[in-house]
Amino acid sequence: MTHTYQNFDLLITHTASGYNARVIAAPAGQANVDFVLPFSPDELRGFYWLSGRILRHLRAQAEATVPPLVPKTFGSRLYEAVFAGGVGSVFLRSLDAAGRDGAGLRIRLRLDAVPELADLPWEYLYATGLERHPALSQATPLVRYLELPQPEQILTIRPPLRVLGIVASPSDVRALDVEQEWRQLHDALADLQSRQLLILERLEKATLPALQARLRGEAVHILHFIGHGDFDAERNEGGLLFEDEQGGSHLVRAERLATLLHDHPALRLAFLNACQGAQGGRSDPFAGVAQKLVQQEVPSVLAMQFPVSDKAAIGLAYAFYKALAEAYPVDAALAEARKAIYAAGDDREWGTPVLFSRSPDNRLLELPQGDARPVIERQDWEPETVLIPGGAFIMGSEPGAGVPANETPAHTVTLPDYRMGKYPITNRQYAAFIKQTRYEPPNRKLWFNREPMEHLDHPVTDVNWHDAVAYCAWLSERTGRRYQLPSEAEWEKAARGPDGRRYPWGDTWRAGCCNVGSNATTPVAALPAGASSYGCHDLLGNVQEWTRTLWGNRPQPPDFSYPYDLDDGREVTDAADLPAQARLVQRGGSFKSATDELRCTLRGQSDPASKIPWRGFRVVMAIT
Repeated sequence: MTHTYQNFDLLITHTASGYNARVIAAPAGQANVDFVLPFSPDELRGFYWLSGRILRHLRAQAEATVPPLVPKTFGSRLYEAVFAGGVGSVFLRSLDAAGRDGAGLRIRLRLDAVPELADLPWEYLYATGLERHPALSQATPLVRYLELPQPEQILTIRPPLRVLGIVASPSDVRALDVEQEWRQLHDALADLQSRQLLILERLEKATLPALQARLRGEAVHILHFIGHGDFDAERNEGGLLFEDEQGGSHLVRAERLATLLHDHPALRLAFLNACQGAQGGRSDPFAGVAQKLVQQEVPSVLAMQFPVSDKAAIGLAYAFYKALAEAYPVDAALAEARKAIYAAGDDREWGTPVLFSRSPDNRLLELPQGDARPVIERQDWEPETVLIPGGAFIMGSEPGAGVPANETPAHTVTLPDYRMGKYPITNRQYAAFIKQTRYEPPNRKLWFNREPMEHLDHPVTDVNWHDAVAYCAWLSERTGRRYQLPSEAEWEKAARGPDGRRYPWGDTWRAGCCNVGSNATTPVAALPAGASSYGCHDLLGNVQEWTRTLWGNRPQPPDFSYPYDLDDGREVTDAADLPAQARLVQRGGSFKSATDELRCTLRGQSDPASKIPWRGFRVVMAIT
């Protein structure tokens, strides 16, 4: 998934005899249908996931005399009523249209005009034609959309996400095992913390003054509340039970809490693991805690519409935060969390969490285009990269016997942080690019219209410079990061390390450190002893590697000589900017090279249209 979405906006309003569902925006147009709720009061009462307040809102008084509805039956009947006729047709056509564009379809329910229906568990909708619950797929996430005058904008932050936990256990109310839940949450998120994706902090005292004081400090991105919730039907207002200074209960009404959080603009999400956190009012769509927080400019709130077990709460939190830390939109992250609960064998509790949002696209957290952590999350088909810290290094060689003039003089070059491909791009990785783009395979005889199965972990070869640039553009679009070919300065620093060594592994030649003087490529990780000090493999031998650095318009001498100057026009990232007759720098030698030819400072050049079976490439990721 690329985590880009088109919206399917469904507005529900009253009619004289029931309700009207209107598609007000969708890729495939608009439609509407009148409907009545397809459930009798007895059926709703028998569906034990529904609480008594829904029956009161619908004025249902009958006792349960029929078998209880299971989520799939409830969801299919609700879908067949609301998505009948043209609404269902537009939904299916919109799903196809979004898929053709490589996007998902976000279902945004607008229930502001029918607050009595907002307490129905819409998350159980079951699309009978598709034979699945849309909310269980990140391709069709479901969100309760609240219309407000000014939509929230994306907040770009560099990880880690800062999560502030509030664990409230007042002494004068029914005890919850909040300490166990906190320990389980802490343990579940330990892996994310160890990888610097997330920082979990606990509020020292679960009091409102303590929260206010903490919010005056370092930015908090997510507020995670564990405790009791409340909804006062007489006041038509929800609240959360904090503690007072003596450890007793302090009911903090929704409006008061929202006022406090409104002045913390870094807050992107409130996660309310409390009963009745998702309950709304009978006449005011913003009476509940979650809804009031969204109204007062908390972009998204995740709340529970039913009591949730400890097991489901922990599974939900871990899967949700893991996906969120990897820059999933909030609703897509919730879909992943739902799937984790469902896959664990729970057929019901996956529908307990409800997402309220005022964001136009729910992309509240976005990773920067690069990442300065030692290890980053990546897709299976995405190249592994290593961090090359910024700073100065020695580039080139001192003049001397047998040293080509184009390598001289030795000089100091300063580079910012960047991430270098740990290995050259492999056939396996290039195959993902071909399948997605239908790009022409590099060697028809070897590929045979599919990836060469016996050489999946060998470096891809027979690629020209334009092929390599096209792969980088595709990879950037798919990941949201900025990949490109390395400059020759970036390549040389990754190879030489901070101490300016002659070979990636040291200053003396050692057999078994690179594939040289042979007849064919080897798997990219076959010779770990040859890795550079930064952890890059296969920099010498195996395959020559394209760079984005111009050599000039002739084979010799280079028009772009040393000292290296980043700003003199020698770096080209877009094929459209490539000068006529240009030649590009290649680095590293290949399996055909002789031992005495190879060194980290060796420079070569070639026509960008050249394709040969001993040249490939690796990528670099820019850190902004």
